[in-house]
Amino acid sequence: MEQCVRPGAGAVDGPPASVPTVELRLPAEGNLLFLVRLVAEGIAAEGGLGLDEIADLRVAVEEAVATLAVRADDGAVLDCAFRRTDRVTVCVATSSAAVLPPGPGEVGWHLLRALADSVASWTEPARGEGGWRLCLEFTKDIREGGP
Repeated sequence: MEQCVRPGAGAVDGPPASVPTVELRLPAEGNLLFLVRLVAEGIAAEGGLGLDEIADLRVAVEEAVATLAVRADDGAVLDCAFRRTDRVTVCVATSSAAVLPPGPGEVGWHLLRALADSVASWTEPARGEGGWRLCLEFTKDIREGGP
């Protein structure tokens, strides 16, 4: 799976080698997207997020996945990566003919900003196939107190 790496994020910004990344690849179609939400919920619950934070993460994941699935090329794959340290980081990417990633001019972006602690999106050239790779990453901090 091609990793989502935010431009400008160097080795210092990335997770330590001991932090596992859970990856999920599935067709960018509506009937399987619920699987991404289930994985996110499991990681959040294991990571000590409270019930409200888990609900926020679930809605944010649904929004991110739906936003990129709509932009995805026919037959495209949705790549999702989840990391948990002192926060849960979710990165979703897909191939698209669209050059513009989701951004502040969209309602879904504002929803993500309200639910997540940080949100970033970018476009990079797709490897070997032409077109573009749209990436959307957000984080949810794990706050003291847990469930």
